[in-house]
Amino acid sequence: MNDKAIFVWRGKVSREARLAEDPAFAAGEVCKAAISGEPAAQLSWGLMLLDGHGTSRDLDAAFKWIQLSARAGGRDAANMLGRCHELGWGTTVNLTSAARCYRAAAEMEHAWAQFNLACLILREDGVPGELAEALGMLVRSAHAGNAKAMNMLGRCREEGWVGEPNLASARRWYLRAARGGCFRGAFHTARHLIAAGDIERATFWLRKSVGVAPADFCEELGAMFANHSDERLCAVSALAFEQAPRAAKQAPSNSQVDATGRAAPRARPRHRRRRGVLGAARRLAASAGILPQ
Repeated sequence: MNDKAIFVWRGKVSREARLAEDPAFAAGEVCKAAISGEPAAQLSWGLMLLDGHGTSRDLDAAFKWIQLSARAGGRDAANMLGRCHELGWGTTVNLTSAARCYRAAAEMEHAWAQFNLACLILREDGVPGELAEALGMLVRSAHAGNAKAMNMLGRCREEGWVGEPNLASARRWYLRAARGGCFRGAFHTARHLIAAGDIERATFWLRKSVGVAPADFCEELGAMFANHSDERLCAVSALAFEQAPRAAKQAPSNSQVDATGRAAPRARPRHRRRRGVLGAARRLAASAGILPQ
């Protein structure tokens, strides 16, 4: 679990060392603060219950504490409650409720809620919503520094979800995403560099991607370059296969991923066939001019 989540509630500085080193003690202290009515502690306690961090894992109780925290109006809790509704953690799956929670947090300029709402609208089985709204949410999230949203905008530009494809704009968005730590953005940046014949720079970004990508992505990337004619890309392939087991062991917990954003692969959008590299294309039927260059 993210240490920041543990210390969201106002604990004393002198106790931080023990809180970090003793999960059970930390859970007890956060639980006390949650019971006392501290909304931030209620969210932290919910996340601990969700992960089983310092306490037994209890999804039903986690949902109730996160819901209680969200009632206080916090945007982090609202976003997390949306994840519970979307994924059925401690409650039945309800995409309409998830969208409502995401929208509430998005209106408070929560970048990950904006991204989550956009992805929910784009899902084939997602909530009804104007695709223009999804695009607007991605733009707002990207402008707030969300690298995953930047990557999505890169794909939008490359695949022509709105208007004609614009590869120059796509490459700019992918590079922004890569610099922000998005493994997909790093991969797409490398893909375009390979197409341009710049293997050296492509190798740099592929290594960056492999360093933070999940196991399944590492395995797929490794297979992609396993028999490449360029030895540098073959070396990246070997690194990817080597990294995959480590990535599997280091997979983030639910709260590490979902209190902030999403780790699961995006579902394909409505009204569009799957295509593209390592993922599904998404179509946005919105008026041109909304998407920044």
